[in-house]
Amino acid sequence: MASTSVVPADTRFPDGRLPAVDASASAYGDDVRTGPDGHPNADDLAGIAERQRQQGHPGVALQLAERVLTYAPDNDQALKTQISSLSNLGAHRRAEQLREEYQPNWPQATQHRFDADVATVAIRDGTQEQARLERRHHYATSNTELEKSLDSLNANLERFPPGSEASLRTRFDRLVVLRQLNRFEAVIDDYQALQRESANVPTYAKGPVADAYLARHQPQTAARLYREVIDANPQAPLSVRTGYYYALIESEDYEGAEQQLARLNDRTPTWRYRENETAAPVPNWERSEIDRLQVRDAAYRNHEDVALDRATTLYRAAPRNTDVINALATAERARGWYQQAQTTIALAKGYAPNDKATRLNIAENAQDLEAFPRWRATSEALAEQFPSDSAVRRNRLEWLDRQHFSVEGQGNVGSSHGGDAVNGSQDGDYQLRLNSPWSEGGYRAYVEQSYQWGEYDEGAERHGRQGLGVERQWLRRHWWAALSGERLNDDLGLDLGWSQWLGDHWQYQLRTQTQSPETPLRAERDDLDGRLYQTQVTWRQNESREATLTLGALDISDGNLRSDISADLTQRIQASAHHQTRLIGSLSAEHNRDVDADYYNPENQRTAGITLEHDWLTWRRYERSLTQNLALGAASEWESGYGGAPGYEASYGHTWQLTRTWSINYGIGWESHAYEGEREKRWYGQFGFEGVL
Repeated sequence: MASTSVVPADTRFPDGRLPAVDASASAYGDDVRTGPDGHPNADDLAGIAERQRQQGHPGVALQLAERVLTYAPDNDQALKTQISSLSNLGAHRRAEQLREEYQPNWPQATQHRFDADVATVAIRDGTQEQARLERRHHYATSNTELEKSLDSLNANLERFPPGSEASLRTRFDRLVVLRQLNRFEAVIDDYQALQRESANVPTYAKGPVADAYLARHQPQTAARLYREVIDANPQAPLSVRTGYYYALIESEDYEGAEQQLARLNDRTPTWRYRENETAAPVPNWERSEIDRLQVRDAAYRNHEDVALDRATTLYRAAPRNTDVINALATAERARGWYQQAQTTIALAKGYAPNDKATRLNIAENAQDLEAFPRWRATSEALAEQFPSDSAVRRNRLEWLDRQHFSVEGQGNVGSSHGGDAVNGSQDGDYQLRLNSPWSEGGYRAYVEQSYQWGEYDEGAERHGRQGLGVERQWLRRHWWAALSGERLNDDLGLDLGWSQWLGDHWQYQLRTQTQSPETPLRAERDDLDGRLYQTQVTWRQNESREATLTLGALDISDGNLRSDISADLTQRIQASAHHQTRLIGSLSAEHNRDVDADYYNPENQRTAGITLEHDWLTWRRYERSLTQNLALGAASEWESGYGGAPGYEASYGHTWQLTRTWSINYGIGWESHAYEGEREKRWYGQFGFEGVL
């Protein structure tokens, strides 16, 4: 942890080499006398050795002091220089042994410096012990030695004079220990106190401070500190160089992060070569971290296919590496392949059941698979053992969200011109839903309120319903049952549904409603009701491609049977960190029985359309974000008795993620379609929200 700085070349020993052991005094310089025994004067050489140390050449100073001690073992200055040089070179334990053996008469400031050196050694050893125990998954005791080091540092601060070299050094070292103990707030407080005192914090302590700012969601400050450390030492520890990458990512500077990752990739070889070219090279453990970082980088940029390819390549090269297996499972989960990810995670669990990353992967995949008992048990244990880990804390909060009420709502209002076959001159609707907390078994109750209205030539029509229901979700199965009616005492209807995923790619859904809101509003005016029967099958290849087939029939009480079939295919055609574009192709056909009806009721209707959707993540700061949404659509529409006509749609809106659990969305849109030979143009606006109470 000792800082290194560039020092000017030594003019006395420019190549860092001492004269031969038996060289005369003049070989060391004109200012060196010859001693009575023929050796160079011991005091002269000891003085030169100390000046070498003070000028930043502790290696030369150590050699020179030890040469003096071979023929003048009692030379006090040489002994002190030997001990001080060892300390400067990081050999604090050996320096402390010599100090205890010879008990030189140090000034108090020097004694304090050596006490600080002893604490530094303890920190280094404690950090190594922490890493060793964590590799063996002994998390409960991994911080014991570092806690002792912190106690020693605090005791030294009580003894050392404020503002002294030893006191400042101890405060710098304390930043390192606090960071290793994940006490990030304390790191930032101590660092800011040092800044107020205009203390020059060394680079070895700035890396831990940058870690603390990154952990406390201040990535720009973290990036600046990481950059300072790297500029001072391009071969800074890997944690500093990868920390700089993460700080850029979290600052939304993806271009800068790409450049940093390229530098890491270029400067981190797969093998560490030995000076002896005939010896076999040894693996570079840092290369594995860079390879896994490239997997994560692709995922950050919404290139899930690239991330999976890279993770699969790593897995084939190291099939028993737990970190690699977890990276593969995470990449599979990002593609929506939760069952496959569960199989992969089982491998990691078999090799390292107590590994933190493996257990977190288990919790997150259990969440996606709706295996709620496993999710709860795993997240509880992780939160208790790793309370300061941000990923663990987030997963735990998402579980606790299920124990709260939640609310959601969506509303639309429109204005039409040129015809009123469907929407009328003015129209609107809204739906509100309040959900109870989820039970341990995956049950919850809910209440709903819906309302529709439209203004037609013959007058305004309005219809509202209240509903009360219960649902259950578990193991990617979902059923619900609800009663609804006007004031829950008139025209009661039943809504029943079931959906289930069959593996990672197929889902089916069945639904029936005895008082369906799909019934036209004008039919509601005539006290007609509709019974809905619907079947839907979804095929999802991955996050980029999905197809849905829907069959439905609406049996209206006037004898009309409205049957329809529709199919759509969604293909993501572009993706980056802040932009995603999808192309949606759709086909639909509808048939109505030939009955005399006051509502819009063509015998046959067919549509073939295509829609382009684009989402622009315009701004993001961790759990808060703004996304702009744009959609453009065109269709060829055909109606029996009137022939074909084009249809157009366009919409633009915003989605705000206000907090981790609250979001709102709003937008405007325009559409133009032909109904019964008349072109109807409609402007509309929409607003929605959802959140956890």
